[in-house]
Amino acid sequence: MAWLGVVVLFLTLCVLLSLLLPNPPPSRWRRGLQRRTAGLVARLRPQREPEPDPFDTLRLQTRLGHLSTKIRRVESTPHVYARAHRLMALEAAYDDLLDEACRLAGCPCESEQQRSEEKRWQEEQELAARGWSW
Repeated sequence: MAWLGVVVLFLTLCVLLSLLLPNPPPSRWRRGLQRRTAGLVARLRPQREPEPDPFDTLRLQTRLGHLSTKIRRVESTPHVYARAHRLMALEAAYDDLLDEACRLAGCPCESEQQRSEEKRWQEEQELAARGWSW
């Protein structure tokens, strides 16, 4: 019951103080108070990473499908001008898209590892296990 009396006394003093001080506190105080409360709120409620946009995922899957189709077409056509150069460029673009897709899907990615067929296979399997298809 004593705590109720303390609360009422505190609220009464706050009302009396607001009647005596009609002007708000100086802006320097307000800015400092805002900065401290913002820091406190940031510590108490950590910022969550926004979820990826499903349309970005869809665009990425579509682009992966187009690139894989182009790679198969270049590999299957025997007489293509600058075939090796085109194939290297397409595979590099495909690998970059796979890296981005793994980042978007939350796959454990080892970007320091040198590009190889094995790494590409692992990334494709990780994405397929998470429901990606292209």
